Amino acid sequence: MGDSIAATSKRVTDLRLESDLLARFEHDVESAGLVGERNNAKVILLGSASAKLRKPLNVNVGGASASGKNHLIGAVARFIPDEDKKILTGMTPKVLMYAEEDEYEHKAIFIAEYEGVAGADYAIRTMQSEQIIEWEFVESSKGGIQKRAKRVKGPAAFIQATTRVTLHPENETRLLFCQMDESEMQTRAINKRQALEAERKVTICPSDLHGNWHELIRSLKTTSVRIPFANQLSQHLPGNRIRSRRDFPKLLGLIEAAAFLHQHRRARDVNGDIVAAPADYITAKALFEHCYYSGPESKVGELLKVAAGLPGADFSVADLMQKTGWGKSKTYSVLGRAEDLSCIGEGYQRGRYQLLSNHVEAPLNLPPKLELSAHDFRISMGVPA
Repeated sequence: MGDSIAATSKRVTDLRLESDLLARFEHDVESAGLVGERNNAKVILLGSASAKLRKPLNVNVGGASASGKNHLIGAVARFIPDEDKKILTGMTPKVLMYAEEDEYEHKAIFIAEYEGVAGADYAIRTMQSEQIIEWEFVESSKGGIQKRAKRVKGPAAFIQATTRVTLHPENETRLLFCQMDESEMQTRAINKRQALEAERKVTICPSDLHGNWHELIRSLKTTSVRIPFANQLSQHLPGNRIRSRRDFPKLLGLIEAAAFLHQHRRARDVNGDIVAAPADYITAKALFEHCYYSGPESKVGELLKVAAGLPGADFSVADLMQKTGWGKSKTYSVLGRAEDLSCIGEGYQRGRYQLLSNHVEAPLNLPPKLELSAHDFRISMGVPA
């Protein structure tokens, strides 16, 4: 037994010294049974780890039924220690408000299906924005009606799955979007993995794999992260699009989470804050771009391209469905968002539409690498200034 404990301790030490934990995670989550979805898995892992930060990330995983959303979320959730997570299939409108004061504090909240918590939208949004819920209510007792006060502390990171293509706009501003791979190639890869497992030709999950990550995450100390190159990045988001105001904090949040996860390999400043390194930006850049082009507006862009290629001055929903291959509910949902963005308007006949604009997304132009000052470079590399 002593040898086993020593071996586990060595493996945990190896994780703490790992220069690229996300590359290691790609390998380990695949060993645990996940097929593909590497970027999505890494976004969820960083979102989960960010629960220990001041402003956690919140993640939405979208996809059709049977696309594997819950399998993906569950696969990543198993890398998080039990004491650092809650797994929910539903939530009534006020259950979050009646929770224990520290029940959600610094936890990753995995939600199996958005529909199960839709009624609690207001409470969840409040927790995401304010990192705390404080409310007053009246309660009847033997002594009569009395005023009560309740506090539920955050912050918490919310990771949810949904088949919806669009959400309430106020929800979307708080979320990083991941879209499941629904390609034929991914389906064949999943079926092949299932066949190999049935034939017992692959090990479904090494016995100590999750435990190593649990110990690593338990070793992470809650602290702040300083990003010395944040101002440089602020110049590279589209200034002519108001959505940049909500997107820039998400990019910074991914950088913070990457630095926080690698804190055993990162420098500290005089205040004890973790100093983000250029490698954290490179990681965050790839994942941010992945999420940026996976959100609801990306579907609007797809619809507009189809609409632009249709013959005639206007078109019907049936025309769009035939060209996109989408179902009716998805088509109407994306069409409604396109109308809200003034990209599509009423056509010349009832029940028909016309294209007003075929441009909805501003392309990102993030730098491929950073240009740090000598001072900031020394700090980020752990060299005393």
